[in-house]
Amino acid sequence: MNDKKKILILRACGIKGEAEECNGISNQAKLYDLEVFDYCPKDNVEVSNCLENEVQYDYIYLSSHGNDEGFMSEDGNVNYSWKDFGEMLCDTNCMKEGCIVMLSCCRGGLNQVAYTLFSFCSKIDYIVGPRQSLCAHDMLISFNVLLYNLERRYVDPIVACSKILLSTDIRFICFDRLETTRSADYIIYQKYFLEKQEEKNINQI
Repeated sequence: MNDKKKILILRACGIKGEAEECNGISNQAKLYDLEVFDYCPKDNVEVSNCLENEVQYDYIYLSSHGNDEGFMSEDGNVNYSWKDFGEMLCDTNCMKEGCIVMLSCCRGGLNQVAYTLFSFCSKIDYIVGPRQSLCAHDMLISFNVLLYNLERRYVDPIVACSKILLSTDIRFICFDRLETTRSADYIIYQKYFLEKQEEKNINQI
């Protein structure tokens, strides 16, 4: 039985530097004896197929363009709202307990992104992403620091994420599901989001 930890890398951006960034993450993961599943999906169907291969991951690394509403590739053929992505992560049962979703997307560390993903997928335990817009080399060094602290120093994900700021001055954040979903900000946001969804559904009738 293969008991190696597993990481899924989704190259869903298409910009210059993405290949080197993802190759760096892949090589680091292999150095730490993680089993790497590395895909470059061309559209939404291929993204879904990558998650429906009956493998459960300890890490999911998403490289893409991102904002507060969702993520997309350079050509627009990969295009997901965070709501739809969260639902797909749950439906495909692709995450092990304690799985860390790493969002290598500009603004992937916004509260709204994490709140939406947690709202639509109860199986996500941790989400890590940047609070600012970054280039591929910034993403690479930041996630290098995170993985090193998780896999070689065996520290808590929240603490591992804090090491990024200490070593690079780049602002990342790690959201812990148990902490986040009990916060007043999350509860207020969820109520607001669900009300907006209800209004949208009524308008479509």
